[in-house]
Amino acid sequence: MEEDGLELSVRYKDMEVKFSGTPEDVIRSLFSFLSKILPAYDLASNLVLTVDLEKLLRSVTGIIALTPEGPVITVPREKLGGEKNVIILHLLKAYIGYQTGRLEKESLSTAEILSLTGGKAGTVAARLSELTSLGWVERVGRGEYRITTLGVNSFLEDVLPKIKP
Repeated sequence: MEEDGLELSVRYKDMEVKFSGTPEDVIRSLFSFLSKILPAYDLASNLVLTVDLEKLLRSVTGIIALTPEGPVITVPREKLGGEKNVIILHLLKAYIGYQTGRLEKESLSTAEILSLTGGKAGTVAARLSELTSLGWVERVGRGEYRITTLGVNSFLEDVLPKIKP
């Protein structure tokens, strides 16, 4: 076996299968095996929405930077568009900070959002309500919000192209 090779043994009911090779080959073989044994898995896997953290980090290069103090937005507020974009970007920044181990939580309080955006309480509350209705943001506690997986993907598809420098 190669030094950088991977070995995987899978047992399902009365069947046991072993895969070995490069990590990519083993994963591909495992997924092929699962799709043959569990056809519903193959269908369901096409319905799963996830965040590819590496792709996300590459996508926000030049917009969000990781500093020793935590993640920061490097684009001037005027270039971000409306209040909704500013809020979603700050929630995305918190998500990235948490996922990369630079922040202890992935959510922001309403007070933090107000402070970061400089918006008015009524406007921020209205935009958070809109973002929650869209499924881009969820309320995780009293006055605490976080971006959802749908929100991250929607940001990448809808918002990012409008603000990317």
